[in-house]
Amino acid sequence: MNSFYLRTGILLFFFTCCGNSFAQITSVTSGAIYTLKSKDNNKLLDVKNASMENGAVVDCWADTRSDAQRWKITLVKKGVYTLTNMASGKFLHISGMSSDTAKIDQHDNTNNNDVRWNIQKTGNGYYLRSVADSKFALNPATADTTNGTTVGLSPLSAKKPGEWILRKEAPQAAAPTAAIANKVFDAWYTQYNVETAKGFWDKAEMMEIVLDAYEVTKDVRYINRFKNMYDVFITENKADWMYNKYNDDITWAVLFCVRGYLLTGNKTYLEKGKEQFDKMYARAATDAYGGGLNWYETKTSKNSCINGPAMVACCYLAQATGDKTYYDKAITLYNWSKTYLFNPATGKVNDNVDIDKKTGSPRISSWSSTYNQGTYLGAAVMLYKYTKKDSYLADAEKIAQYTRDNMFNNRVMDNEDGGNDLPGFKGIFVRYARMYTIEGNKTDLVNWLRLNAKVAYNNRNSNNIIQTKWATRTSEVNPHSSFGASTAVSLMMNTFPLK
Repeated sequence: MNSFYLRTGILLFFFTCCGNSFAQITSVTSGAIYTLKSKDNNKLLDVKNASMENGAVVDCWADTRSDAQRWKITLVKKGVYTLTNMASGKFLHISGMSSDTAKIDQHDNTNNNDVRWNIQKTGNGYYLRSVADSKFALNPATADTTNGTTVGLSPLSAKKPGEWILRKEAPQAAAPTAAIANKVFDAWYTQYNVETAKGFWDKAEMMEIVLDAYEVTKDVRYINRFKNMYDVFITENKADWMYNKYNDDITWAVLFCVRGYLLTGNKTYLEKGKEQFDKMYARAATDAYGGGLNWYETKTSKNSCINGPAMVACCYLAQATGDKTYYDKAITLYNWSKTYLFNPATGKVNDNVDIDKKTGSPRISSWSSTYNQGTYLGAAVMLYKYTKKDSYLADAEKIAQYTRDNMFNNRVMDNEDGGNDLPGFKGIFVRYARMYTIEGNKTDLVNWLRLNAKVAYNNRNSNNIIQTKWATRTSEVNPHSSFGASTAVSLMMNTFPLK
């Protein structure tokens, strides 16, 4: 009889525990950081796209060591916990609960049961059961093992709760830091064989990112890499670049030449840059539309994509050679741009002016890009430093704030991913945003740039590659374009020095 009662008691305890009262855990440390891996799909509990917004979906993703996959577990009262995402600071939250389903997202602390969880030990893991309704437990919404599978609540009556493996994690630094910038740079540079890659304007822009890295870190390995890339560029693209009809392409190569000289003192770089710029300027400067530079030889369009970099190149050439006539050229181009391309009242940089074939009159394309906003920002800052005229710095402030507020609503830059050229644009803007911040003694972009860096880094893949859409998680299959992946390298390098 005693044996019968003992067995009966054990069974009753077991069934009770499998209902609404699983034995409470004792091994989770309140205030510690954890990753939660689903035993169903072997993926981590994750905030989709490392979003910082209320209502962002919670899903499952491969381990990329992102803070979007790390959660601080805090004891509220006996058996009741909250889970706070380390990237966003928001809470694991139940939204839209119905009789058998619920949306799981993140939200500010509501101080209600929709952000409270019972964490209960199983044989090989843990159950997370909703305090809002203890009949429901957290689990992947489907049996799908692909990245991005959403998370939901399932009733215990329909399915056993999903089991999660909890692993304690050490705190880690948020981007941007010098160590993170170097890590992201090395991943990109190595995995895409950047040093030996072919290309013209995209290669030139990526060479400028290498110069950025040296400029902010003073690490000579970046200068050695630049030298190797320069030798490859000259071998692949010849000594005289006038065969290239794109005047902006030539100007980008001039920029890495003259900057390379200013940072290293190597006169070979300066001689090449000056020679090619003078040839390009002579053929590109025409009287059409009253001035400015042609974008492409044999065409009538005059674009910001050539006039912006040309102004910057003129300023660098004046610094490098002591020839002030280059500043005169920059000022002339800047003043001309105000007629068609740049609106100093708003800070908006239009794309181009061309002839309307129907009317024969000038037609302005009002499209704006981070590329053009960036180069005009740089030109305004450099001309302010030269002339000491406050109007240039006022223009720079308008350009910077138009980009932040009008183009991106003070949120993360998550566009320009189509085609061959667009994916590399944002890397240009952040270079001149650093110049604006430091040389102009401005702080208005700092928090926004650091937000971009934090979210972009949390959206890296497990190879530390970040695609050009910084608010979108990078696929585990690396992006095809090394140029697109370069923008986040520029972001990390140019943002970590900003305070």
